[in-house]
Amino acid sequence: MSIRLGQDDYLLTKNQSIDVSCDYDALVNVHMLIMGKTGMGKTTFLRQVIQQMERITPTPRIHIMDVHGDMELKGASSVRFSESTEYGLNPFVVSPDPHFGGVRKRVQDFIATINGCRPIGSRQEAVMRHLITDLYAANGFFSNDHKSWVINDSITRKYPKKHPTMDDACRYAYAKLKQVIIGGDTKSGRALEELNRVTTKIYRISKQQSIPGATLDLDLVEKAMTHRSDAKKYFMEYVENLETGKELEDFVKYESKEVLKSIVERFDNLKASGVFKNQPPPFDPNNPVWRYDITALREDEKRMFVEFRLQELFSVALEKGPVRREEEGLLRDIMIIDEAHLFFRDDQNNILNTIAKEGRKFGLGLVCASQSPTHFSEDFFSNVATKVVLGVDQMYWDNLVRKMKIESKLLQYIKPFHVIGVQMSNKGETRSRFTMVRVPNSRVTPA
Repeated sequence: MSIRLGQDDYLLTKNQSIDVSCDYDALVNVHMLIMGKTGMGKTTFLRQVIQQMERITPTPRIHIMDVHGDMELKGASSVRFSESTEYGLNPFVVSPDPHFGGVRKRVQDFIATINGCRPIGSRQEAVMRHLITDLYAANGFFSNDHKSWVINDSITRKYPKKHPTMDDACRYAYAKLKQVIIGGDTKSGRALEELNRVTTKIYRISKQQSIPGATLDLDLVEKAMTHRSDAKKYFMEYVENLETGKELEDFVKYESKEVLKSIVERFDNLKASGVFKNQPPPFDPNNPVWRYDITALREDEKRMFVEFRLQELFSVALEKGPVRREEEGLLRDIMIIDEAHLFFRDDQNNILNTIAKEGRKFGLGLVCASQSPTHFSEDFFSNVATKVVLGVDQMYWDNLVRKMKIESKLLQYIKPFHVIGVQMSNKGETRSRFTMVRVPNSRVTPA
């Protein structure tokens, strides 16, 4: 199982024709990082790699994230995503794996991805976390019960169990907002708000009186006593007018109407994007190559789309479990990410980092193309077995030399579309050789 890259350029000068290939049985993983500035042939190289990956047996599913609309391949199953299409992704699908999946993990990943694309404040984050967790509970998924994460546990349910969607999140958040607003006009709601108000005043007075050297202010003491009397009265009114029994819990979670309203607006905006829809994309299940045309999405929407889709693929791989020893080297899914720097965040929650470190065990391959080595962390860089240099700007040479542990003079021999530099990490080897490779003259014709 290998991908031919070309021939050893040095040995060709000695009249020796030796192929250079990515031997996936020998490499530490199938991940590949392709570096080349604009005009250096990244798209052409990617097409040639994909064409060979289609011939791997058994053929893995190849997912192409096309950000510019220039990765059309003959025979590929292509779907365009925009705010006008009726299909997209569901960010609330929960992995039932008791160790890697679950509600809490899904909520954390959702918020981390949203934060990475469109940052939210700490109060918004807390309210959003409560909202999504409650949404899951309303649909039968509970964070503290891994058995509830399975879809087919709905035998005793009146309606079929399903994962919530972005539409559900919008409706649920709006219902909570109405409940908080209307609840404030009920006797229990008004009493609870008044209780909170006078309790805050009592706290401020106690802080004033506890300052070292402060003299006893009898007027403040009298006000505090009055507030305590009011607090008792409002508490009794609240208790006597309880209706659902959850008024206090909801007040603690969603006490700020302004914050809750901002979350409702955020969900509405996410729904309006071309990313989150209830209907899954109509890819051909018998076609090994799926092309995701996300050209029409804005840059932040592209980031959300790619991150959420990669999270879905990783979750599915976790459910299937690690590839068995007798299947070692078996590839299930390969993800082709052009302009990968758009989707990289140097933190532990970034899905590109996760797949680079753990994907091999679950049959996942990652092929990332970018203009510069500086776009990626050293941790990510070290976890990718194959690095291909098509030609980077000279200002990045020092960074590349340091990361790849090569001599700078080697980079001078790279000639776009003719000679590339390739470094591969094989199993059991502590050093990775940097080889100059003469690439084939063949071109791949787009669709």
